[in-house]
Order: sequence, then C-alpha cells, then structure tokens
Amino acid sequence: MKKRFFYALAGLGAAAAIGAAAFLVLRPRPTRLSVTPRTGDDTVVVNQMHAMRLGALVLDQYGRRLRADTAVQYRWISGDTVRVASNGEVRCVDHRDAVVRATFGALFKQFILRCRPVVSIEAVTWLDLVVGDSTRDLSFVAHGPDGRAVTELRGAVTLPDGSVAAIEGTTIRPKGPGQTVASIEVGNATARIPIVVYQPVTSFADNPRKVRLMAMHVSLARGDTMELPLPKAAFWVTYFAKDPTQAPPTIELEGEGSCTTGDGLRLRRIVEGEYAKYCFAGNGARMMIAHGAGGTAQVSGVVALRMMW
Repeated sequence: MKKRFFYALAGLGAAAAIGAAAFLVLRPRPTRLSVTPRTGDDTVVVNQMHAMRLGALVLDQYGRRLRADTAVQYRWISGDTVRVASNGEVRCVDHRDAVVRATFGALFKQFILRCRPVVSIEAVTWLDLVVGDSTRDLSFVAHGPDGRAVTELRGAVTLPDGSVAAIEGTTIRPKGPGQTVASIEVGNATARIPIVVYQPVTSFADNPRKVRLMAMHVSLARGDTMELPLPKAAFWVTYFAKDPTQAPPTIELEGEGSCTTGDGLRLRRIVEGEYAKYCFAGNGARMMIAHGAGGTAQVSGVVALRMMW
C-alpha cells in the first residue's frame, strides 16, 4: 500500500512538471505591433480635428491583443510636421502626411500617418429604395477645413431599424417597406440620411390608403409617353434611374393639381440623375412620363410616391 501511494505521488509530481513546462512554452509573449485592423495595412488615417491618441496594438504569437497598449511609445520620423506626443496623442488640423514609429520594448512598427480632418458632411435629403431591388450607395461628401472634399475616411454608418434596410460599409440593401435613418459619423462631423423603402405596386390609384410608400418600375423607348392615374393626395414623387448616367424622363402633372421643388419647409437635395417634386393631385389627376426624341434609345427607372396625406 505504501509503495502504491509513493508511486502515485511520483506520478502526480511528473504530471505537474510537464504542466509547468507546457505553461512556459504556451505563455503569451509580445511578438508584433499592429496599427490598423487590416493585416499588412501600414497607413493610419485620422479624420478628427480634436486631440486623439493613436492606437497601436501589442499582439502575442497567437495574434491576440495583450494588455500593454498604453506602454507603446511614439515618435515622428519624417514627412510633414505633425506634433506627435510620446503617448501617441496627435492633433490633425489640416491635410498632412507623416511617417511615425511606434515602439514597445524591442518591437517597433513604422507607419504612415495621414491627417485628413473632416469638419462637415453634405448628404442627400433622403434616399429612396424599393423592396426587391439591388443595393444602393449612400450619397454624401465629407469636407475638410479648407472646404475641399475628403476621400480617405475612417468612420461609421449605423441603422437603427434592420427590418427596413441592411447596411454594409456605405452600401444599403432594402429589406421591407418603411422608413429609417442612416447615421454617418466621420471625424468631428455627423450626418443623418432618412431611408425610405417603397412597396412595389402596379398602380398608384388602386391601393388602400394604408399603403403610404409606393413604387413602380417604368421603361420608355425614345419618343414614348406613359400615363399613370393618381390618387387625390399630397405626395413627394421621385424618379431614380437604374443607370445613374441616364437623364430622367420628363414628368408632369395633368389635370387638377400642381408640383413644386419643395414642401414649403425645405428644398429637396437630390443626386444626379434623380427627379423629385412635392405635388398635390386633385380628382382625376394623372402623371405624364415622357422620353423625348433625343437621348438614349431607352430609359428605365423607378417612379416612387411618398404619400403625405
């Protein structure tokens, strides 16, 4: 019995020694620095104008982040003059390019710092989509302190209602009829773009009043005219082409009613190739859509009605 007990203790001691050795072999250790989430990307773009800290990560041999990021030291190396503090604090007030080195112990990472401050975002008043259609890109322009467009952007776009639309990057995919808002945040600037997703219909006049967002696909050859009966209502009418390079057809209201470029509160900012007006249609009003004798052989797009009352 004593022998067996001794052997058992010896076995436990051997197992403990093996476990300790394994722990020493597997223990995480810092092996590299990473300055962006994308492997191999050595460019950091800063869109903020207020002071911020660069965020180089210390990674172990398994690619996991270690809790030592605050010990990373930074130094300006070359390029445009940018004041970089040793703790990584930097302030970008105008368009500049510099080379910066991040150091942690024996590890270092040299990278390009691109100062691209953004102070405002100009966006369309809203974006129209149709259930079942392909994706669309959000239309907005970021501006720097000098008023020029900034094309290198690092920000976020969020949507609160995933049942209406889904977002990937700056691309929107319609999912169901309704309205939501895309929030864009870049640098010190924010913008909100209402997203309107329409229900496809075959007629604007023969629908229940509860259908507030309606859209029809239209296609006209050169010289064609299409006549669409309208309900008695006030609405925004929008046309957007399937090919953005095509000019919109002529759209006019006939009968009782009229259209203007705004609803009395604001004008509608639209992207190139779109048409948008605020209309009131009375009894028997019709929408006339015509493609002239000039231009492309055929135009194809969507006519959408957003009912106001």
